[in-house]
Parts: sequence; C-alpha cells; structure tokens
Amino acid sequence: MLERRSFLIIIAVMALTLVSVPSVLFHNALTKYFTFMGHWSVASIKPSRNAQLPPIHPRAAGQRADLPQAELRFVKFSVRIANAKTVGLAGDFNKWDRDSIALARREKNVWGTILPLPPGTYHYLYNIDGQLILDPLNPETAMLGGRKVSVMTVK
Repeated sequence: MLERRSFLIIIAVMALTLVSVPSVLFHNALTKYFTFMGHWSVASIKPSRNAQLPPIHPRAAGQRADLPQAELRFVKFSVRIANAKTVGLAGDFNKWDRDSIALARREKNVWGTILPLPPGTYHYLYNIDGQLILDPLNPETAMLGGRKVSVMTVK
C-alpha cells in the first residue's frame, strides 16, 4: 500500500500537470500574437484607390437633418358585442387581413385595441366570429368594392 504522504505527492503532481498544460497553451498563443504584432508595419497597408465623397449640400436654417417621417396617431377601435368568442379588425391598414389584428376583451362585452396610424382616411370592418360587420358606433360609411364599409379619418 502506498503511504499517505506518497499518495498526496502523486495527487499534487497530477494537479500541477493539469494546471500547467492550459497555461503552456495560453503562453504559446500569447507568444504567437505578440510576434505577429512585432512584425506588423502600418506602412504595408495602403488603399487601392482614393474614393471621393459626394458633395454636401448645405441645409436651410432650421431644417431638420433627419428624414421626414409621418407622425403616427394612436387610434382606439372599440366595439360592444354580446356573446362574441373572437373579434378582429380588417381594413386598409392591414390589407384586409381578417386575422392579423385581434381585439382584446376589455369588459364583459366590450372588445378593443389601439393602433398607431398616420393621418389619412381608412376603411375597415370588424371580424366577429368570422363575420365581417360594420362598426355599430360609427355612422360614417362608404361603398368599397361593392361592399358597405365603415370609414374613419385620422387627423
């Protein structure tokens, strides 16, 4: 049997071996890196051609530098429907996709959502359990594609 002292020496040697191998690898990697950095010269990198930037046109005083963007208005759509299982919204703003905008149940029979829309006139219908219906709270309607639709103007 091995003595306790011999056993501890063997364990210490094995631990030292396990610790030293990664440090040797790390040392070799650092040596390669700094050797590369020592032989590198800034003068060896030269552009293949000189490029010209487009001319800069001065802006008028007070003109914003960023691109103009349409301001968005937050428009609330709300409908009171008894015993509805699903309520959606289809219109110009979502290419008449019946399923892309689902309304959330707010109260017992009230469904609603808020959409960010730029100013303009929009045609829409509610999709209630698969049936497209007019907005019962909006008297403004129009004919679109042979169908009566609700109309909303966002200012």
